Amino acid sequence: MTSISFTSGELLDIVSALEIKLNQAEIDGNAHLAMYYFTIQNQFLNILDKLEDFVPENRVAHLVLAVN
Repeated sequence: MTSISFTSGELLDIVSALEIKLNQAEIDGNAHLAMYYFTIQNQFLNILDKLEDFVPENRVAHLVLAVN
C-alpha cells in the first residue's frame, strides 16, 4: 500500500497547473488532451472540495493506493 498527502495549498497549485495545460490544449485545438486535463483537474477539485469540510489545521488529503 502506498499513500501520499496533499495540503489544500498544494492541491490548489496542482489545479492551477492543470488549468494552464487545459487552456493551452484548447488553444492548440487538441480537444482530447484538453478533456484529459479537465478530467484530472476535476478529480483534484473534488478532493479539494472534501477538504473544505475540515478545520484549516486538518486540511490535508491522505490518498492511498491499494491494489487488489
